[in-house]
Amino acid sequence: MIKIDYLENGTFQGSNGRSVIKIDPQIYSPVELFVTGMGSCSAVDVVELAKKQGVDIRNFSLEVEFERRDTFPKIFTSFHLIYKFESPVEDIKAKRWVLSSLETYCSTINTLRATSKIYYTIIHNGETIAYKESIVSGNGGGVELESFDDDLDGLGCACCNS
Repeated sequence: MIKIDYLENGTFQGSNGRSVIKIDPQIYSPVELFVTGMGSCSAVDVVELAKKQGVDIRNFSLEVEFERRDTFPKIFTSFHLIYKFESPVEDIKAKRWVLSSLETYCSTINTLRATSKIYYTIIHNGETIAYKESIVSGNGGGVELESFDDDLDGLGCACCNS
């Protein structure tokens, strides 16, 4: 459970029972927090997937560009996640870590797939190995998305196992 308390002067405090964060919408908006959480979910997945395979990723960063509708409700319409990192593995393995997160493990991204287009770019060891590619988005008007056994391939879900 997450608890949000109003403090004063437009600020809030969020708590997960283990820690608290101060939320000041004038400094970092709730929409930006939402996108940060979504990106962090995937970032943790990628780094942990590599680590579980005995690989240390270096210089990891993730940028998230997003678009929303202009009218209310201003839902998200697209996301472009730009992964940059270095590792000693072949490009195909690096791409698999990203796709495993995007298409299977990251529950926030998989929730948004029904309403938003998801694109990704991967820059691995300084080379662009995927540029604004699309994952299969949309759930076909309510068709239930395929479910995945959390540990089918021994990787588990690094971000969302709490």
